[in-house]
Amino acid sequence: MGLLDDLKQQADSLRQKQQVTQAELNQNLLLAHAKLKDGLHYWIELFNSLNIIKPVVPRYYYLEGGVTKLDNLLQCDYNCNGRRLTVDHHDYIEAIVLRFRCIADGKIVIEKQGDPMVQRLRDHLWTNTLKFDLKEVRTERGYVERGIFTVNCEVPVVITISADLENAQIKIVTKNLEKLGEYIYLYDFDEFSLEIFEELGKVIIAKPNTFRTMGKRQQAMTTTTRVPRTKVDPADAPTVAMEDLEEAEDADKGLMGNIKSLLKR
Repeated sequence: MGLLDDLKQQADSLRQKQQVTQAELNQNLLLAHAKLKDGLHYWIELFNSLNIIKPVVPRYYYLEGGVTKLDNLLQCDYNCNGRRLTVDHHDYIEAIVLRFRCIADGKIVIEKQGDPMVQRLRDHLWTNTLKFDLKEVRTERGYVERGIFTVNCEVPVVITISADLENAQIKIVTKNLEKLGEYIYLYDFDEFSLEIFEELGKVIIAKPNTFRTMGKRQQAMTTTTRVPRTKVDPADAPTVAMEDLEEAEDADKGLMGNIKSLLKR
C-alpha cells in the first residue's frame, strides 16, 4: 500500500469515528433537552408557588474561619430561567438556572489584622458573591495594618442544572445552598429523574431529604448537611411556616403535591 493510500485509509477511519461521535452527541442533546424541558416546567411551577406561599425558611452561614456567622436569614425572591442552545435552527434547553436570596436586616462588622488576613477575607467574600464595604487602615509606609469589613446580611444562592453532552450526564452545581461554596453533583441520563428534583426541592425549603446521596457518584457520601428548622409563632410571622408544609394534606403526592394543596386553601 502506497503512502497516499495509507493516508486516505487513516482519514476515512478518522472521519467515521468523528461521525459516530457526532451522532452520539446529537442523541445526547435530544435526551438532555427532554429531561431539562421537564425540569424547567417543574421548577417554574415550584418557584411560582413558593413566591406566593412565601414559606419561612431560616438560614445561617459561617464566614471564613468559621467564627463569624450570618444569622436569622430568610429565603425569598425565587427565580427560574432556562438557557437555550440553537443547533441547525432548532432551540434546545442546555441549562436551568435557579436563583433566590437569603436576607436579614442590618449588617455585621468584622475586623482583620494584617494584610494577609484582610486579603483572605476579601477573597472569601468575593468568591461567594457577598456584598461588603472595606475600610483599610494603613501604616505611614503604606502597608495594610488592619481592615474593617462591613458585610451585608444577604447571601445569593444559585443552582445550575446543565447537560454534559460528551459524558452523557446531567450536572447540578449548587452555590451557597445551605452553606457557602460550590458543590457539584453528577448523574447519568438513565438515573436522572423527577425524584432528584423532588429531593433538591426539599433541600431548598429545608425539609429532610436524600439529595446528596442520590446517583451512583454521590452514594459514597455517608453524611449530608442538615439545616435546623426553627418553629415560628404564627402570631409573629404572617407567612406560611415550614411546619405547615410538612403537615400538608396528600403527603404521598410528593413535594409539588404538598405545595399545590396549600395554594388551594
